[in-house]
Amino acid sequence: MKSKIESSEKWPNFFIVGAPKAGTTSLHTFLKDIPGIYMSPMKEPHYFNKVDLVVHDKLLKPIRDKNHYLKLFENIKNEKVVGESSPTYLTEPESPLRIHEIAPQAHILISLRDPIERYYSQYFQYVRTKKLKLSFHEQLQMRIENKTEHPDRYYGLKLFKYSEKVKKYLDVFGPKQVKIIIFEEFIEDPKKTFQDILKFLDVNHSMEDFRAEIKNPFRLPKGPVSSYLYYSKTVKKIAKLIPSSQRSFLKEKVLLTKRTKPKMGKQDREFLIKFYKDDVKELQKILGRELPWPNFKN
Repeated sequence: MKSKIESSEKWPNFFIVGAPKAGTTSLHTFLKDIPGIYMSPMKEPHYFNKVDLVVHDKLLKPIRDKNHYLKLFENIKNEKVVGESSPTYLTEPESPLRIHEIAPQAHILISLRDPIERYYSQYFQYVRTKKLKLSFHEQLQMRIENKTEHPDRYYGLKLFKYSEKVKKYLDVFGPKQVKIIIFEEFIEDPKKTFQDILKFLDVNHSMEDFRAEIKNPFRLPKGPVSSYLYYSKTVKKIAKLIPSSQRSFLKEKVLLTKRTKPKMGKQDREFLIKFYKDDVKELQKILGRELPWPNFKN
């Protein structure tokens, strides 16, 4: 497919395409500070996803206008790698071809997480934002019965069967242009993961002073007062008057605290293992390796 890029246009040549709840925020945040790499100031433009989705109870509208999208990259200087991160590119079937049409030489980074733990983590994101009030077992039963408490397709069970989606990117771009990282290995040794990514991107950068900082850990409000302030729509409106850096500090250091995630019920875990087992087996064949996911150990 012939590229539609024009000589005067600055398009990205690197895409972090997901999966959601698998470290994409941490990857984007780290890479944007590396000399020689320019990452879009808007983390999730979703330009190459042409389907409107409801995410976190809000209608997600991708940037449709080409000029609007290219403005994200107008401050590029002489960076070798120009990238953006949009997790919907993994779940939208046509995204690989749309990206390839514009940037056939692009490098693709995919982060995969145990689909059961990823799904469970996303459930708590909805709980934390008060978009979902059912227990995990209750909402899972609704999904099994093809019912929904809210119209969020992005939270579907089938959406994160990975094998077909990963194969599509490998088929379209070829294995040399696609790097797969495993979230659990990333968390275990983030320095090595970032070294591997920089090697994949052919960017030389010393990791001597590297300090691990994984974004979006599991957190909940510290107490009743923090809960009220965190969820209050009135407080959120007032908070918009405060600089974003100070808002982030107040939210992360004052209102929220890290918690131990509650254990999933045995019945629910057994159902999800059965649901994803064949897909994980197929994914392991595609990747040519066993994955470090205890849920799927024989």
